[in-house]
Amino acid sequence: MNKLNIWLYDNQLTSDPNDYYGKVKTNGILTNKELAQLLVEEGTEYKEEAILEILSRTDRLKVSKLAEGFAVNNGVCYARVAVNGSFQGATDRFDKKEHKVAASFTPGAQLRTALQKVDIDILGVATVDPVIGKVIDSLTSQEDSTITPNNVITIKGDKIKIAGDEAGNGVYFINQDDDSRAKCLQVIKNERKELMVMVPDLAEGEYELEIVTQFTASRTNLKEPRTTRFDHLLIVE
Repeated sequence: MNKLNIWLYDNQLTSDPNDYYGKVKTNGILTNKELAQLLVEEGTEYKEEAILEILSRTDRLKVSKLAEGFAVNNGVCYARVAVNGSFQGATDRFDKKEHKVAASFTPGAQLRTALQKVDIDILGVATVDPVIGKVIDSLTSQEDSTITPNNVITIKGDKIKIAGDEAGNGVYFINQDDDSRAKCLQVIKNERKELMVMVPDLAEGEYELEIVTQFTASRTNLKEPRTTRFDHLLIVE
């Protein structure tokens, strides 16, 4: 049986000291390369390179067909493309400033079944490490998804204030293609539960958000910085 580990966090939205919310402990991000390795370890007549090629080509076909208006239905998810935004009258035209093409994902049958059977292990109250709870793009108001280069994002969480003398402290974006790191050079708001930073001039791609800080709830900063990464990948289109 599959197992999920859950940490409990203090619910800052209520005054009840016994009110906590659960957050799944993330075990990492799996790319096609890791999935191909897992299939080889599981046992198969195909080589890892061949599996990776098939997975990558399948992803390319899914993307291409979704962009043509097809829906994709497999055991993991049901995916389709939709258009957001209102149109003024039957003759109105599509305008990228007013409308947005977006993807929608719903858990597939196999995933829904697996989640119904999953075993939950509550690890207890989480440690005092910084917690990133939400990222909001100021231009699009998107949450935990797309971000806009050279615009402001709001990061909500706890113990995320940038503090300490180490030069490496700050907010970073890690490119998932080459692991390059881009630091946010402008911090507009710097508080324990909320940061507002200017996104660097990032290229299109997928990024992990990372916060490095020596902040603590006490008057004394940590001797060594702590590094925290956001659970969601952020996308630059």
